[in-house]
Amino acid sequence: MTAWESWQSAWVGASGPLPDIGTRAHIEARRHRRARVTVWVLLAGACLAAVPAFGAPEEVVHLIGWGIFGFCAAMGIGFVLTHRDVRLAGADGPRQALDFLEQRLVAERRVAHLTRWVFLTACVLGAIATHVLYEEHGSGLPVRVMTLGCFVFGFALTFSAPWWFERTARRRQSELEVWRRWMDEQAL
Repeated sequence: MTAWESWQSAWVGASGPLPDIGTRAHIEARRHRRARVTVWVLLAGACLAAVPAFGAPEEVVHLIGWGIFGFCAAMGIGFVLTHRDVRLAGADGPRQALDFLEQRLVAERRVAHLTRWVFLTACVLGAIATHVLYEEHGSGLPVRVMTLGCFVFGFALTFSAPWWFERTARRRQSELEVWRRWMDEQAL
């Protein structure tokens, strides 16, 4: 009998609905692993896409390439630091599963804030670099407006990340609090 099955047998005498914390924790652990792989694939792809910038004759294009590398490094290091304590260590019981779910939620909140500030920096530096590039090449107003629009859109989307993430996190946090109260009431 696994540790989880022994916990479930202990819940048989408890009153109220049995929370399915173990299943949720294992689903979130799979999502967590998938997110880690996805982040590293996207960062590696962005770094590879930046390599051709170093073949351009303009020095400012080289700066844009270095900016992309810096962005990828900041996001990668930030992601590692925000997720370093998030592990589902076997989930021997409901408390460990609940702790994992809470750690994951905290890490996601941190990533939302990391995204806000790294993208803000990238948008500001990118806007300055492209402005210098456009000045060198004499690009027309429509091109400048479209580029600025892309930077503003990216900035608005990422700067608001903590706000729109918090909307979904509230529901998940309240569910975790209900489960914790239920376990406290049942003395599990």
